[in-house]
Amino acid sequence: MKTNYFYIDETGHINNDEPIFAYGCIKTDTPKLIEKVLEELKEELAEDSLLAKFGEKILKNNFHATEDHFDARTQFYRILPLLNYRAYFIVLFKNDDYFKRLKKENADHEIIKSMLLKIIKPRITRNRGDKNVFYIETLEVQNKSLKAIVEEIFNIFKDDYNVEYSIVDKHCQNMPIVDYLCFILNKIFVQKENENKTIDEWVTRTFETLQDKIALIHFLNEDSFFSRQAPKDKQIELNNLKLKRQCIKDK
Repeated sequence: MKTNYFYIDETGHINNDEPIFAYGCIKTDTPKLIEKVLEELKEELAEDSLLAKFGEKILKNNFHATEDHFDARTQFYRILPLLNYRAYFIVLFKNDDYFKRLKKENADHEIIKSMLLKIIKPRITRNRGDKNVFYIETLEVQNKSLKAIVEEIFNIFKDDYNVEYSIVDKHCQNMPIVDYLCFILNKIFVQKENENKTIDEWVTRTFETLQDKIALIHFLNEDSFFSRQAPKDKQIELNNLKLKRQCIKDK
């Protein structure tokens, strides 16, 4: 029986000032190979005469895109297109009437459960004959634990599908793949109010090396899907994603 491994992480939060909350998920059937490559990169950075200070921190704490030094981050992004995985995302924008209604009618944990279900269910049902193992990054949720939310989701599938799941922290070896992908999408979708409207050149270059690894982006507000096989205006291309940019106001 084939075994698929899924890693799920978020960017933003349902209750912060950022204009998006999103979940990312990668699928791979070679997690040990990815783990080996990431460990080798950690050791390489720790032994680098210029980056040793940052590499030693990563060796101890794992990769984390928002905290890693730019040069270390560049090395990570160089290997991302070469690894064996496929990525999926669900994105919720927080600046429109849809989100206001959603928050008024639902508790935070209900919104998070709905988003997780939407990203988990297709991964299970489309791999029905396989064993599917999920690792989900921990998250603080108001009035309900993530453990309870995730248990409710997987109880739906436990009798008819071969599934396992664990809630993990940032030390989960392969979670940085999702973390770094979420980071680059966040850089595309989020724009500060008084900031130049152009996207940083390094973000453009990085995304263009990674876009073929992204299979699907589900935009929850309008229930639309971008994919590699979609019509041109719904394909996962930078010009299409730029039209979705959201503004975060300066404090």
